[in-house]
Amino acid sequence: MEDQGALRKMRAAPLTVGVIGGGFTGAATAIACLAHLSMPFRLLIIEPSAVLGRGVAYGSHHPLHLLNVRTRDLSIRASQPGDFLNWAFRQLDQGENHDGLHEALAHTFLPRQLFGEYVRQRLFETVEQRPDVEFSVVSATARALRAERGGYVVELDGGGTVLCGAVILATAYGVQRASTKGALVPFEALPGDQLARAQSIALIGSGLTMVDVLIGARRDGFQGIATVISRRGQLPRPHAAKGVVPQHLALPRSKRVSMLEASLRIACEMAEENGTPWQAVINGVRSTLQDIWQALPVAEQARFLRHLRPFFDAHRHRLPSEVHARLTADFDKGRAVLLRGSATSVARTGDGYSIEIMRRGASAPEILKADLAFDCSGFKPDLDQPLIKTMVEAGLARPDAHRLGLAVEPNGQVLGRGNEITRGLFAIGPLCQGTLWEITAVPEIVRQADAAAVSLAALQAPVRKSGTLRA
Repeated sequence: MEDQGALRKMRAAPLTVGVIGGGFTGAATAIACLAHLSMPFRLLIIEPSAVLGRGVAYGSHHPLHLLNVRTRDLSIRASQPGDFLNWAFRQLDQGENHDGLHEALAHTFLPRQLFGEYVRQRLFETVEQRPDVEFSVVSATARALRAERGGYVVELDGGGTVLCGAVILATAYGVQRASTKGALVPFEALPGDQLARAQSIALIGSGLTMVDVLIGARRDGFQGIATVISRRGQLPRPHAAKGVVPQHLALPRSKRVSMLEASLRIACEMAEENGTPWQAVINGVRSTLQDIWQALPVAEQARFLRHLRPFFDAHRHRLPSEVHARLTADFDKGRAVLLRGSATSVARTGDGYSIEIMRRGASAPEILKADLAFDCSGFKPDLDQPLIKTMVEAGLARPDAHRLGLAVEPNGQVLGRGNEITRGLFAIGPLCQGTLWEITAVPEIVRQADAAAVSLAALQAPVRKSGTLRA
């Protein structure tokens, strides 16, 4: 960075790319931009946290929290699928060439904190390889975005502003506000030994977040009874005992969710009968899920979200076998209880929480008392946050049909009022779930970030003189 030629190039940089969000999604986006934008440019990450690359997913509060994906299937580089595996191998092998270590690591579920460190290291390595790029981090929260002077002005908390030629929203699920149900937010810091002293906890939701909270509570000394409240009563399934080869399935291009569900169910049953784990079928269909989702009418997408999502999520978002065994043991031993129903309200009482529950098929609600209650119903982007609201109000963006996020093209280009592409404005990852569905896991986020960077690079040529992109 001290080379005078490089400094001159930075001052003449034709484009400032603002990446809003510095967790995994933001890091993947920054790396993709550094890989594909060949001209000198300025790269700005706007992130309030002091640590880049981790975010909610990989800034685990427990060092023993495991990834839910095998090491071999993770990489922050679109062109290097086995990058995390090779990185982890070098960390552990230390040049001693242990026989079989690489193959063993490929099938393991490593700690999330380790993946977060890998992401952070790869980000700064990639930055160092581009001395012609001026890289900086703004420690702030983006509060608003508006089109101005041929680019975008990002307003920050505290009153500052940043002018960017292009903006990439990589906020993932954003800062999680207090639960709308009145319960504690997952991983909320509790004073002293409150978890260890608790005799009972209520967990609203039965997905991966619930498992994280329950296992974390056990590690913090909780020995009481956990009541898991779930409308459909679906718990995450386990991964296969060993990594399976995806079995690609040509699902019929039906416009009806019921037909697709039946086809997938039959394919899983047939695979099991032939000695192939059903997980191979689910893995194989991932590559076509975005196309399948986008081909469905909005009404059918909504039907899936209402009726089938819990069943699909339980099979798609799975647990390492050792974590699943721990969860199953809790239920088998009566240390955890599954209650099928909905939590209609949560109230804080003098000595704990009072949860009003409507069981499935019941005519009247009942009250469950618990020392602690956690809302584990899952994260979703907050469309009411000031940043998103200003973009929607200005017509730069619009919510998707299900209000799960923003309407986008597959490469992340944001669609504004009138369904027009908002030039130079992209959204990556979970913000796109309502449009693309399969876009919340590492491989899909990395591929989308890569596609966004390629599209952004194609926009450079006509703006070299002005230094900005027009909205």
